[in-house]
Amino acid sequence: SGTINQNLTNGTDFYRALNSATGVGRAIFRTPDGERVMAVTTLVPYAAGGITAMRLVTSLTLADRQWRNLVLLSAGVVVAVLAFTLWSGLFFVRSIVRPLAQVEATANRIARGELETRLPEPRYNDEIGRMCRTINEMAEHLGETEQMKNEFISSVSHELRTPLTSIKGWVETLAAIHDPDDENYRKGLSVIGAEADRLYAMVEELLDFSRLQNGIKLECQVLDLVAEVTDAALFIEGRIRQEGLRLIYEEPPEPYPVWADPGRLRQVLVNVLDNAVKYSPPGGSIFLTLRRAGAEMTVTVRDQGRGISPEDLEHVKQKFFKGRNAVRGSGIGLAVVDSIVTAFGGRVDIASTLGQGTTVSIVLPAYHPGQEALHRPI
Repeated sequence: SGTINQNLTNGTDFYRALNSATGVGRAIFRTPDGERVMAVTTLVPYAAGGITAMRLVTSLTLADRQWRNLVLLSAGVVVAVLAFTLWSGLFFVRSIVRPLAQVEATANRIARGELETRLPEPRYNDEIGRMCRTINEMAEHLGETEQMKNEFISSVSHELRTPLTSIKGWVETLAAIHDPDDENYRKGLSVIGAEADRLYAMVEELLDFSRLQNGIKLECQVLDLVAEVTDAALFIEGRIRQEGLRLIYEEPPEPYPVWADPGRLRQVLVNVLDNAVKYSPPGGSIFLTLRRAGAEMTVTVRDQGRGISPEDLEHVKQKFFKGRNAVRGSGIGLAVVDSIVTAFGGRVDIASTLGQGTTVSIVLPAYHPGQEALHRPI
């Protein structure tokens, strides 16, 4: 610094050196012209017993400038970090809050019945993006279900109107016939009875659908699947002959025990056989087989009808679905069948080829002790 003190003993650093065990003293002070300096004094003893002092005085101007620059730089970095943190926080919050608000608004519109509403395709594959895609898929499925429900209502209305129209027409015809032995009188009664049976079956199907929605309590017990299949075949054999069809069935000699509700199992078997009758051409055959493979029992019903297209095949067990080749019916029969068989712990497999027919396989687990606690309610 250029500061020279001729008398070293009047400095604070000198007195600190005298009082220090190490003989070193430091002091920072300002010169008369205001410059900050640091002085360091070291005491060096002589062998003869005297002491000499060495003093180093240096300016702190450069160090102060560097310290000031460091403080300013650190403050700038802190401000920049805080600003970036605030900006990124706001951006993050907006990137979450805005999409969530949009999701909420879209969900509310879907809840009000605006099933065509969709969220924009998300830009990122994060949680928000996946939630948006899930809501869009949900809206798509709801729209498809709504469309199938409307088609179902239209189909049921048509199915109900057709027999009612026939019954009404024959009632008016019979009212004008006074001879019970008249051929038209007997024919009219036969038609009315058949159409009434058709209406009854349809109403039962609708009631089953309603019970499925509200839950059905199964009354399961150990049954012989062979006996149940044979009874169902005998029940529908008259209708098969009436339609000009043949039933090919060979009853297995040994029993196949299963755990099932007898009424619901009969409903499943009759429904599947009835479908085979409806879709079989005159003169065709319906093949009914039973086989056991390990712990599974399989009832297979194969017809020679028109078959099901690959596009329709994956939907035939859905509620309300009616395929392109569907004939009369409500479109919920196979959905009911699938739900009941699933409750028994089994499954329904359907294979079909257009122009060659359809094969429906009902797979049920063989009965084993303890199965009573395993069946699932519908």
